[in-house]
Amino acid sequence: MPSAHHGRPGTRAKRVPDLRAFEAPADNAPRPPWSRAGDAFDQACTRCGKCVDACPTHVLRIDHGRLRVDYADGECTFCGACASVCPEPAFDLAAHAANARPWNVVARIDSTCLARLGVECQSCGDACEAHAIRFRVHGGSLPDPRVDPHLCTGCGACVRVCPASAITVVARTPPVAHA
Repeated sequence: MPSAHHGRPGTRAKRVPDLRAFEAPADNAPRPPWSRAGDAFDQACTRCGKCVDACPTHVLRIDHGRLRVDYADGECTFCGACASVCPEPAFDLAAHAANARPWNVVARIDSTCLARLGVECQSCGDACEAHAIRFRVHGGSLPDPRVDPHLCTGCGACVRVCPASAITVVARTPPVAHA
């Protein structure tokens, strides 16, 4: 049905520009290993880029004004170069020195995984040095990948090699307290 104002001079609807392209993406990318928790990292980080330059595997990026890990070009080896070179108190150096868990993230495999769609693929399992991704046969002929959250380091080696881009590294869910 035509608009009631159709054809009248001066009543043409004004087009509102779509500004979604300028919005920052959802803040779900992991911060670098041994980053201070919560907003403490973002407040301390000056975005100087020294950690980005120091990262030997090139997984650190400054994106929309925030330092994040991007596994497109590599995986994190937990060398600690980012934490060592940072001039600000953005990293927990005591945790790094104590060999504490570098971050609270884990790999997640979604439904677009080729193996889950019936195509033989075990690229992620082959790339996982921690052996956190195991394949189990569940009634079908092809094995289904499962991530063991206790073994997964969140390094991202599986993300880069997945031909279906079905793997993301996400924050670990806290354990459920049992009454």
